[in-house]
Amino acid sequence: MPQHLPYRVLLRSQGGSFVTLGFLGRLPTGVLPLALLLFAHDRLGSFALAGLAAAALSLGGACGAVLVGHLSDRLGHRVVGIGATVVQTLALTGFMLACRPGTPLAPVLALAALTGFANPQLGAMARARWAQSAAHRADRTAYTASAMAWEGAIDEVSFVLGPVVATTLAAMAAPLPLIVALALAWIGQVGFALHHTALPPAHHGRRRHAESPDRIDTAMLLWLGLAVGGVGLLFGGSQTSVAAFFTLRDEAAITGVVYGAMAVGSTVTGLLSARLPARIGSGFRIAGFGLGAALVAPLLTIAWDAASMAIACLLIGLLVGPVLIAAFAAAERIAPPERTSTVMTVLSTAIVVGVASGAALAGQLVDAHSPHAAAWIATAGALLAGVAGSFAVRAERAAARSGPRRGSEPEGTGDVV
Repeated sequence: MPQHLPYRVLLRSQGGSFVTLGFLGRLPTGVLPLALLLFAHDRLGSFALAGLAAAALSLGGACGAVLVGHLSDRLGHRVVGIGATVVQTLALTGFMLACRPGTPLAPVLALAALTGFANPQLGAMARARWAQSAAHRADRTAYTASAMAWEGAIDEVSFVLGPVVATTLAAMAAPLPLIVALALAWIGQVGFALHHTALPPAHHGRRRHAESPDRIDTAMLLWLGLAVGGVGLLFGGSQTSVAAFFTLRDEAAITGVVYGAMAVGSTVTGLLSARLPARIGSGFRIAGFGLGAALVAPLLTIAWDAASMAIACLLIGLLVGPVLIAAFAAAERIAPPERTSTVMTVLSTAIVVGVASGAALAGQLVDAHSPHAAAWIATAGALLAGVAGSFAVRAERAAARSGPRRGSEPEGTGDVV
């Protein structure tokens, strides 16, 4: 049986509305970090303070992600998706009103953090739905591999295309990307929460298959979290340094187009990653592509114009794309069906922490030194991903020696407590 399912077959299985809403609902998460940073810089006049606001947004998301994912499993996707969007809307509106000179920094950062805290974790919900759809299919392995590759590509596009939207709209008016993010949230996030594929609470029962684990491989999850956290560090550091580079040259309008080259590269290799031979395990993919990205990321520190910066972003995207996809595919394999959303949000949390750290450190380095100095954070992030992938290889081998952690209900749909 082939290990790759054609994407036209995969997407047809869930329907066009699932694909469209899944993409639109992911965009606010990609737009908000840089949109909020640029809005705060416009209002407060400091990249350091703006970086703190972006970091608060991402750290708030890190604190709330696992809780939101757990509630998605416990209460179901509809209740959590709609409720989180309402809270997020109120918090972001409050941030936009409060972020101005003279306002104490604490409430501004608190509102930014609450905006991130209330992220509905749509990517984790989508992966959980794919996993449930695959449970009883004869081509489950190929179906799941293609689904995780698709979702990984969509994640990467949102992480990289989001800043393109943010910088393009911010060049017109600083609040505009935040307003558009709110509109996308109510279309995409709420629409996805109400979609017919939304999973009910886990105690209503989740499908299991012959390879469903009954407990999480925590060692593997640790290394996967560090790997995707490294990718987040790369994203946060690169998008802030690139934005600062062009802003200080009075060319902020082209930031999005240049940084968008990373989306092109990551999308291409992300969608093709499911065609890699199955014998190349997730750990090897993470290690190889992560270390490869670490070799090309220093190009950001010597780029001198839009063309050279775009080439650097493209090459990084080509190498970093398969890292996220391999990590989430491995997470699906170690997640019990009733804990899929929770496990996926653990990885999402790690990405968010990485983005927050990268944005905050880059903002400080831009103010203290230069955008080129800040760009070294991207290299550090890629190196972290590659090293974590090397340890993931060891965790995979240890798990293979100790035997699989299988459930006791291989094909049933019994209640999950």
